[in-house]
Amino acid sequence: MSVDFRDTINIAAPAAVAGDVMKAVQDWPSWTASVSKVDRPATGPLAAGETVVVTQPKLRPSTWTVTRVDAHGFEWASASSPGIRNVGGHWAIDNGDGTCTAELTLSFAGPLARVVTLLYSGLIRRYIRMEAEGLRKAAEERAGRQ
Repeated sequence: MSVDFRDTINIAAPAAVAGDVMKAVQDWPSWTASVSKVDRPATGPLAAGETVVVTQPKLRPSTWTVTRVDAHGFEWASASSPGIRNVGGHWAIDNGDGTCTAELTLSFAGPLARVVTLLYSGLIRRYIRMEAEGLRKAAEERAGRQ
C-alpha cells in the first residue's frame, strides 16, 4: 500500500523551461524554501542512476536515486528511512500554448508509510506547495529572460 501526495500548478513558460529548472536540482535551494541544501556530486545534465542528497528543514537528509529523466522532468526514489520507500515525480506537461502544467508527486510505500504520513502530512503538503510555487516563479523568470 502506498500513500500519495500530488500538487499541480500552471506555469506561464514552456514545459522544456520548467523541466530544465526542475532537473537543475543543485539550484533548488535558490527557489524553494522547502529545500535547504542539495549535494549533487555529478556535473552536467541530470542522469538516471545518479544519486543526490537533499536536506530539508525539519527533516533528516535523504539520498535520492534518479530513476527516469526526459526533457520535461524526472523521477527519483529514496529509501533513506527504514520501512519506507519514497518516489518523487517532477514533470511539466505541455499545454500547447507556450505554457505548461507542472505535476509534483510524492509516494510513500512500506510498512511505516501510513504512520509517517499521518505524522508529517501537513509538512509534506506544505513543502510540495512551496516547491510548486517556487518552480512557477523560477520557470517564468527564466522564460522571460529568453
